[in-house]
Amino acid sequence: MSYCHLCDRWFDTLHAYDQHVQNNVAHQSGGREWECEVCDRTFTTERGRRQHYSHAAGHSYCISCDRIFQNDNNLMQHMHSKAHMGNSIQCPFCKKSFTTASGVTIHLESGTCCSGLNRTKINEIVRKLDRNHVITRPMLTMPGYDNVETIATELAWNGYGYQCYICPKAFQTLYALNNHLKSPVHQQNMYRCPKSDCGRTYKVLSGLVQHVESESCGIMRFMQVQQQARNGIQNMVGRMIAG
Repeated sequence: MSYCHLCDRWFDTLHAYDQHVQNNVAHQSGGREWECEVCDRTFTTERGRRQHYSHAAGHSYCISCDRIFQNDNNLMQHMHSKAHMGNSIQCPFCKKSFTTASGVTIHLESGTCCSGLNRTKINEIVRKLDRNHVITRPMLTMPGYDNVETIATELAWNGYGYQCYICPKAFQTLYALNNHLKSPVHQQNMYRCPKSDCGRTYKVLSGLVQHVESESCGIMRFMQVQQQARNGIQNMVGRMIAG
């Protein structure tokens, strides 16, 4: 009789043992095992593990990339990334390409687009569109406040750094302080999720767009946001307001 140590099996003849070794996948893999990263199962072939990932419940697996993720949210972010989406959204003005609607919104808010749009102008456009405050909050500041540009000078130096006069933060350079003052960090949260029981608010439109893209509130599907953005920011905002 012949004994297979790998499979813990006895065979009546050497011929039967040889056939077993030739046909059994465990021997074809040299005894190697592929372990599932989610559950405690092991497989004698990598193909078997891939098939397991593809069909087992609770396994967040990207088939095309052969990657396993910790949870479905991480998998969704991967599926919505450049790896799968490419740069499918074009700026309607300068034609630069972006992966998502939130990416082109950030681009326009930054003020670097040839259109001349920036965060302040976009806020004004959205306020005019959203007369019933579906995605915007009634602001407490005086009209035109967002147009006021605050610029720090050398007088901001406190002996250790350039001090922000609004918050305790200090910066090593005057340039860094002025970038801080130009950012929306000290502005009110102008935008809000249109879903009444959500309650999340954001300082900039791009923050709200990222929230909608996440599908956490079910306002719009990710691909719906991208499709609306291809027709322009105003169209996308109009769709969010309409619900």
